[in-house]
Parts: sequence; structure tokens; C-alpha cells
Amino acid sequence: PWAAIAIKLINIGDLSYDPLCGTIAGELGILIKERVLDRKLLIILVCLLTLHFLQVPLSASDRTVRICNDIGEWPPYFYYERHADGTKSDKLVGATVDSLDAIFKRIGIEYEFDLIPWQRCLTYVDNFHKTKKYEMFSEAGINTWRKERYLNTREPVYKRTNVFYYNTAKYPGGIKIKTVTDMEQYRICVATGLSFERYVKAGLNKALVNTNHQDYFEVLRMISLERCDIMPANLAIIEGAERVNRFTLPSNVSYIPDATIEEPFYYHYWIARSSPRAKMLQTRIDQAIRSLKASGEWERIYQKYLSNGSGLQTW
Repeated sequence: PWAAIAIKLINIGDLSYDPLCGTIAGELGILIKERVLDRKLLIILVCLLTLHFLQVPLSASDRTVRICNDIGEWPPYFYYERHADGTKSDKLVGATVDSLDAIFKRIGIEYEFDLIPWQRCLTYVDNFHKTKKYEMFSEAGINTWRKERYLNTREPVYKRTNVFYYNTAKYPGGIKIKTVTDMEQYRICVATGLSFERYVKAGLNKALVNTNHQDYFEVLRMISLERCDIMPANLAIIEGAERVNRFTLPSNVSYIPDATIEEPFYYHYWIARSSPRAKMLQTRIDQAIRSLKASGEWERIYQKYLSNGSGLQTW
């Protein structure tokens, strides 16, 4: 039994919500393991276990996790709710907000989510050991630069969903695109400045792509008017724009999944490596996400905001 108690305490030391409680637990576990224990230590053990299992915070400020992301918003994931006249309210909403609510409710820690300039957000999290301001930033893709500076959740939170938009009146049976070369039977339009290099690298004839359009929404109008046939796009950008009343998708325009290139792009949450509880947060957040996915709640959250949900499930 003493060995079991020792291992339990060492685990508490690794995963405790509170750094001080965790340090005491870890040290006490080692003492018990080495059979250095007296009556006073036993009393401390009882108190410590009570604190751990009740999850009583030593200080609210020590427990609150402050999270940031870009002030520019990223609907439908995080954005300010709009009033009836289209102006922004002060209320943050979206799939990310709801998923963070569910995660931190499960792990029993308070959190705050703020939108600030993106580079400032990254700098705050990178320098958490100095500023003690923002301990995490929410969703972002994995790259070498981020991996060197921050700790990402192992569980992805959602996947970018690439689609082809087309005119359902012109193609009532849908469009047939399985490979990049299949795209060439249609009039392809994209917004000026939008990168479609991945299709060109996969064999698409660049000369067949019309780039003379101001933005996504102009291209979709051209598809509705049968002046363009297809547009490759990130589904979230279009449906997010509808969420904040920037655009209404024409009734004769729909989409199919883009299956031309197997290039999944996953988003994860990111934690300051300098946080004393970085590993604990990573572990507990991953556990909460797995549990939410298993219960179906994760997809229900994302399906409130996106027709394809998180994009993690098979179409």
C-alpha cells in the first residue's frame, strides 16, 4: 500500500492543478517511497489528498488559464456576436468558445479568452515566464517554428475542410472531381491573390484558372450566374462569412468535398512551454477532448457552426 500511495503522490506532483501542491505531493511521494515518513508527514499527506481530490484552489489567479487569439476574428470558430444592425457586440461566440467552455468545465479550471493582435498573442505566450499574462493560444496549425516555442495538444481540435463550390442548377447531378486533372473539364475561378499552387504542383494547368475576381464572394456570384463552374475553397471561410452577415450564399450554389489531394491540415491548441503546468494542461486538455469526442458532444458543438462539423469525421 505504501508503494501505491507513493506512486499516486508522484503522479499528483506531475499533474496537479496547483504548482505548490504538485511540488509538495511529488516530494512527499519520494519520501514515502524511500520509507522516510513520520506522524507529521502523515498528517500532511491527509491534507494534501483532501486538497487534490476536492480540487480546492490556493488562489483563483493561479488557476485561471488566460488564452488569446487574433483580434481579426475567425468565424465561425471565434467572433463577436452581431447585433440586428450588423454591428459587433462584446460577446465572443463560436465553435472554439463553446469547445473551450466544455473542456475547462471538464477539467475544473477557470479560463479567459481574449482577442488581441496575433503577433502580440504569440509573444505573450512565448514569454509567459516573464509576463504571466497569456498561457495559451487557441487553434493554429503545426509547423516547425511553433513546435520549437510552444507545446501543442496531441488531440487535433478540427481539420480544414476543402471543397469545390458549383452551380446546382447547371449540374443537378453534381460535379465529378476525383483528381486534379478532372478539374480541367470545368471553368475554374479563384479570387485574385488566392494560392492554388498545390493544385498546379499536382498537375493542374495553371493557364486554365481564372484569377480575375476580387474575392471569394464575387466568384460565388459568378458561379450562380454560370460565368464560372467551380471554385476551390476552405468551407469555414464561406460559412464563417455568412455567420457575421458578410455574405449570403446564392440558393443555386452548393459544394462537394475536395478529394483531389490528400493533404489534411489539423488545428491544435498551444501552451506556453515556460508554464510550470504546461504538461499538466496538455494532458488534461487532451483527456477532455478525447472524452468529448467519444461522447459525441465535440461534433455537436462544431455542427452548430459548420455544416461539416469539426471535419475530423469521415464524409
